[in-house]
Amino acid sequence: MNFEMTDEQRQLQAEARRLSRAELAPKAAHWDAKAEVPWDNINLLAKSGYMGLLLPEQYGGTGASLLDLVIVLEELAWGCVNTSLFVFSANAQGNRIVQLGTEEQRASYVPRIAAGTLLASHAMSEPGAGSDARKLRTSARREGADYIVNGTKCWISRGSVAGLFLTNVNFTDEGSKGLLLIEADTPGVEIGKIEPLMGHRGSPSTELIFRDVRVPADRRMSEGDLSASLFSMSFSRCCNAAMGLGAAQRAFDEAVEYLKTREAYSRRLADLQGLRWMVADMKVKLDAARLLIYRAAASAASGFPSEGEAAIAKTFANETALQVASDAMQLMGANGYSCDYPLERIYRDVRAFAIAGGTTQIQRNLIARSVLGQRDHAKG
Repeated sequence: MNFEMTDEQRQLQAEARRLSRAELAPKAAHWDAKAEVPWDNINLLAKSGYMGLLLPEQYGGTGASLLDLVIVLEELAWGCVNTSLFVFSANAQGNRIVQLGTEEQRASYVPRIAAGTLLASHAMSEPGAGSDARKLRTSARREGADYIVNGTKCWISRGSVAGLFLTNVNFTDEGSKGLLLIEADTPGVEIGKIEPLMGHRGSPSTELIFRDVRVPADRRMSEGDLSASLFSMSFSRCCNAAMGLGAAQRAFDEAVEYLKTREAYSRRLADLQGLRWMVADMKVKLDAARLLIYRAAASAASGFPSEGEAAIAKTFANETALQVASDAMQLMGANGYSCDYPLERIYRDVRAFAIAGGTTQIQRNLIARSVLGQRDHAKG
């Protein structure tokens, strides 16, 4: 196994790191404090090709790999988690359309997503069906050349600014579940409550309501049945893990610099053995998380990574990010808890990753299933 990046990946990482530190990090606190979408950053990154980094060249993208994308997302999240979420969403939803949609759908939507002129969001969660997607109640009833959609979604990331929703629905006439592409300006589509969030405050999560929404039948994603839709989540889980890792790396870097410059009892904090061991443990966990993410991302030759490997990467990286952010705050003492330093914001942001995209408890179910096989429901 070769654990070295290619020259192209090093260049990609270096440029993302430069942009993150020079352009994203200085205003990250502003977007968080004001709960504003970082449009300046989004427009900058769209012009630089990041919104279509992974998408095929024939649809306006760059044609990079998932491994390339997670390398970039880690760097962007180091500077501003809110901004990284929009780059993730463009590539994730664009890739879903490429992998699960029709050629007409690809040609219609993917170039605009890659250009950053169309923001897409995945509308799956419902009040009674969060992690259990099989209990979806949003209905799509066939009427002539259209589907009539009714239902309510919740916790839809970037819902208030998205122009397109990849919507999980229950095709009631068939007794099956799948994906419909529903444009935000379609009559009957309503944005409900915007959630007051602890973190990810520049990436609004909203309620989404469908009232007799008429959707042309050709907006049904051809390969987007429930099984394919759930498997596609493994892509998002790799990206989720990478963004959490990037934020945790920032917390680690801040704490390390702090220890080098502060003193206690006439000694540098960096020379105190108890603190040095904490730093060592943090470094071990960050490196292990990175390798697990890279392993999962590298398995995505067919469009989506291994479900089991993605679940392992997300579980370990999510819990590592939260622990590292907490330890970094502890190492910086009262200053770590102060809003004058980025640690408290990072802590709030990384907390969300262990919930979004399937909780770490759900990931453990997926991991166990990959090891032990599908549970025998008939036997309980």
